Amino acid sequence: GINAEYGVSPMRIVIFYFALFVLLQLVKSQTISVVQTAQYTGDRLTPKANISFSTSNFDAPITVTVNKATTYQTILGFGGAFTEASAYVYSQLKPDKQAEVIKAYFGEGGNRYSVCRTHINSCDFSLGSFSFDDEVNDYDLKNFTVAHSEKWMFPLIKAALNSDKTIKIFATPWSPPAWMKGNKQMDGSSSPGLIQDPKIFQAWALFYSKFIAAYKNAGIDIWGITIQNEPEFAAPWEACVYNPEQERDFLKNYLGPQLSKDYPDVVVMIYDHNKDHVATWVKTIFDDPVAAKYAQGTAFHWYSGSQFENLAAAHALHPEKFLLATEACNCPGVSLHNWGRGESYGYDIIGDLQNWAVGWTDWNILLNMQGGPNHLGGYCDSPIVADPANNVLYYQISYYYMGQISRYVLPGSVRIDAQTNSGSIQTVGFKRPDGQIVIIIMNNGGSDQTIKIADGNRYARVDSPQHSIKTLIYTP
Repeated sequence: GINAEYGVSPMRIVIFYFALFVLLQLVKSQTISVVQTAQYTGDRLTPKANISFSTSNFDAPITVTVNKATTYQTILGFGGAFTEASAYVYSQLKPDKQAEVIKAYFGEGGNRYSVCRTHINSCDFSLGSFSFDDEVNDYDLKNFTVAHSEKWMFPLIKAALNSDKTIKIFATPWSPPAWMKGNKQMDGSSSPGLIQDPKIFQAWALFYSKFIAAYKNAGIDIWGITIQNEPEFAAPWEACVYNPEQERDFLKNYLGPQLSKDYPDVVVMIYDHNKDHVATWVKTIFDDPVAAKYAQGTAFHWYSGSQFENLAAAHALHPEKFLLATEACNCPGVSLHNWGRGESYGYDIIGDLQNWAVGWTDWNILLNMQGGPNHLGGYCDSPIVADPANNVLYYQISYYYMGQISRYVLPGSVRIDAQTNSGSIQTVGFKRPDGQIVIIIMNNGGSDQTIKIADGNRYARVDSPQHSIKTLIYTP
């Protein structure tokens, strides 16, 4: 043959290409991709030059030690909330900016949100109070209708689902209809919030089922529910107070049986309030074997402080039940380009993930320049803020900090052991379903740091600028 004529045997060609392949794999396994967001630079989810592992150890002031063999929770995902406020602001944008919002959150090149929240009846971030059945003493809910959702909510949620049909949506009530409540109005709450009558408990349990059915009928599948938003707080807006025993009994005697009959695959989460009392609620509800069979997880908020140790305590009590962060936001109002507000997201997400959270769902995905609408004037910030009059979108620092995690720590990733010997940085590590390792490094201090990544007998030098968050992706 021709090859033999030129003195190169086919076997030698095979060996050459095999050696080249091995060499390329070796190079690939030594290469770390880097994405960075950093203050005082233009870096916003910006790919940086690759860095390389080496087998030569070296000294550095800070070490991040990665141990891939030690694994923890599996990640459900990250996301934000479809509120009426977000949906209304979205409706005021021109089609080009509507498309941009959807792409920024749900698109391949966006933050890849996968776990999102919405509200049953109104919440504070609605244009006014409303319920899906205002007919007094309609215990069979014959007048139940979600027609109110058609104008603003459905177009936003469907646009998101058109971008990614795998988004998991969970729904939360802030308040039952006024006629079910002790104070006879949706805003505020008596204690307990519900009228203590089995007919009311049964009607309210049925309400969740009717909501799931109506949204499903509109083409929106509900993956899960939380029993009540912030049950400890008789808020000035829509609220309904329970103590842990009352929520346990409502779940075990009414809501659990109703949903397990109608929608056995819908995930139920308890609590949905701050980390300060999360372990108490987990113990009270999940120590009851009947209540425990009707709920799979615990939802929590960030407003009482970081308190990560309480998540670890809750996990230790009932490791079979997942923990999901379901609300966080910065207030008051909108503060454009506020770096600290972005860092607060990064700090909380990393701390929660290091303490067994399976994901993190932000509050409103979109608000106006005032931080609303909110029918009680309780304005807050969101990762994307819109100026509909001028058809302009502002990307807040929280958008970039969220993206440094949510774009790369994909659903199904498993947390691995990643620890730092320094209090000035935070870190967390994962193995993704595609086998890649992802390490997040956040430096919220005012000085640049040099960090050694130690993964087995491989070492890499990473620069961590002041006030930055970095994502490292590499082959194990």
